[in-house]
Amino acid sequence: MQKRRNINKITNHRRLSKYSSIVILLVAFFIIECFYPLNSCALIGIKEGDAPKKVSLQDLNGKTVNVAELFGSKPVILVFWKLTKNKVFLDYSLDELLFLKDFYEKYHDKPGMEIFAVYTPENDKEIPESEISAVQKLVTTNNIKFPVLIDKGFKFFKEFGIIALPSTIMVNKTGKIQFIYPSFSISARPVISKQIRNLIGIGTAAQKKESGEKKKPGAHSDRFYNYALNMYKKGLLEQALSPLEKSLKLNPDYSWSHNLMGIILWKKGNLDPSMKEFKKAITLDKNNIAAHLNYAALLFEQGKLDEAEKILLSSTSKQAKFKVRAHYLLGLVYKNTNRIDQAVNELELANSILEVWAYEKEDFHFFTFSFRIPMLRALSELYSSKGNNEKALDLLHKAIGYALGFEGKPVTGPLSKRNDIMIYE
Repeated sequence: MQKRRNINKITNHRRLSKYSSIVILLVAFFIIECFYPLNSCALIGIKEGDAPKKVSLQDLNGKTVNVAELFGSKPVILVFWKLTKNKVFLDYSLDELLFLKDFYEKYHDKPGMEIFAVYTPENDKEIPESEISAVQKLVTTNNIKFPVLIDKGFKFFKEFGIIALPSTIMVNKTGKIQFIYPSFSISARPVISKQIRNLIGIGTAAQKKESGEKKKPGAHSDRFYNYALNMYKKGLLEQALSPLEKSLKLNPDYSWSHNLMGIILWKKGNLDPSMKEFKKAITLDKNNIAAHLNYAALLFEQGKLDEAEKILLSSTSKQAKFKVRAHYLLGLVYKNTNRIDQAVNELELANSILEVWAYEKEDFHFFTFSFRIPMLRALSELYSSKGNNEKALDLLHKAIGYALGFEGKPVTGPLSKRNDIMIYE
C-alpha cells in the first residue's frame, strides 16, 4: 500500500513538473512574442490589414454606442482593459488609460481621433452594480474623458481574440486595422506613441511646427554658444562658462544665452547672479518659457512661493516639456502652502502628460528619475494626508518599483535632487 502511495506521489510530481514546464514555456513564449515585439502582435481573431469587427456596446450610463459607424471616417483606437484588484506595483490597464488620456485631449478635436476603452468584466455573467461603480470611480478619479464601453459576456473579447489585457487596436481612416499591440509593458510605450502619430498623420514637419523654433544667437556668437551648450550637456560647467561669456560679449541680447548662464550659475551655487540672468532672459524675450520656469524653480527653492506661483500661472505653452515642469512646480507650490486638492490636481496632470511625452522622446529613464519618482512620492504624501492610504501606498509602490530597477538602472542619487529640472533648450 505504501509502495503504491509512493508511486502515485512520483507520478503526480512528474505530472506537475511537466505541467509547470509547459506553463513556463508558454509564459516565456508570450513574453518574447508580445512584450518585446519588433512591431506588433496579431490577436487570435484578427490581424493588421483586416476590417474590424462591427462593435456596438453600451457605455457606463447604459447608452448604446455604435463604434462601427466611425470606422472609415476617422482614426479610432480600441483599448480592451480590466480592473486590477490585486496589490501590484504596476496596473497595466490603468497605466494605458492614463497614457492615452493626453493623446485624446490633444488630438480628439483636431485631427479628430476617437478612443474607446472597452471594459472586460470580471466574469461573463451579470455584472454587479458594485463593479460598474468601481469602473466609474476609476474613470472619474483619473479624469478620463474618452468613452468607456462595457463588453458584457466577453462578446468582443472573444470575437477579437484578445490574448492579454490591456490590448490596443488602431483602425485607420480607411476602415482597416493598422496596428495591434497586446499588453502594455514599458517597451510598448514608445511603439504605441509612434503608431498613434502615424495613425493621425502627424509627420516630422508638423511636429517641428508644433514645437516651435527659437531665435538663433547670431552668426558671430553661434559657434561659442553651441560649444558652451555641448560642454554643459556633458556636465563640464567650467568649460562651458568661457565660450558662453564670449557668446554673450558678441551678442548680449540673446535670451537663451542668459538662460544657460543662469542655469550654470545656479548649479555652481551663485543664486543671486543666477536670478539676474533669468530675469534678463525674460526681459529680452517674453516668449522664452524656459527662462520663466527656471526663474520660478529658483524662487521656489528660495521659499518665495507667491512669486513662483504668479510666474507659473502666467506661463503657458503647448510644448509638453514645459507643461510637465509647470504643473509639477505648481503642484509643489500648492503642496508647500497646504492647498492639498490643488496640489494633487497639478501633480496628477503633470504625471499624465509625462506618461505620453517621455515615451514619445524614448528617454523615459531620465524623466523617471528627474520627475516621475519625486512626483509619485509627493502624490503619495498628499493622498496620505487626505486619508486615502490605499492610493498613497499604491503610488509609493510604483515609485519604489521604478527606483529599484527601471530597466535595470538603479537610482544613483537622492530622490529629492532636482538639478535636472532646469530647461536649457
